[in-house]
Amino acid sequence: MYKSDFQPIMKRYALALKIILLMAGVMFIVRSFVLPYSIEQIASLLLGILLMIIYIYLLMIIPSAIELDNEGITIKRVLGKKSIPYSAIKEVFAYNGVQEDVRYFGSNGFLGYTGIMGSTPYGKYYSYVKNPQQQVFVLTQNKNYLLSCENRDIFIKELSNKLSK
Repeated sequence: MYKSDFQPIMKRYALALKIILLMAGVMFIVRSFVLPYSIEQIASLLLGILLMIIYIYLLMIIPSAIELDNEGITIKRVLGKKSIPYSAIKEVFAYNGVQEDVRYFGSNGFLGYTGIMGSTPYGKYYSYVKNPQQQVFVLTQNKNYLLSCENRDIFIKELSNKLSK
């Protein structure tokens, strides 16, 4: 199992940012019930709901670990997991360009680079990157993925060994 962790500067602030986002959402929702019925009440409720949706989305997509099991790569997240079978993987390599790529939908640096991104040479891909210094690109038959994990070189070597079997 390979831990997926934030880069050192973000590691200090990740928990605080998550708490602030959650508390802001809760405060706006509570505020909407305290205000007298007006446009401010509706705006506060909608803003609170939007912040809670963003928080839940982050919990669903931000990886906590990446595991190489018998069937394929498993991206473990707080809510759920994503599997990529070995049979679908065409190529795996180190990648260092997520900061220059286009974001279609997702986060481009806030608590990682997550969501749907795009690059000129590889097209659209799904990004699960917490540390941009440890990126691994996985090309498959249907979809492409950008992951990050600690010790990416060891991860790539172990994955390549499993693919060659």
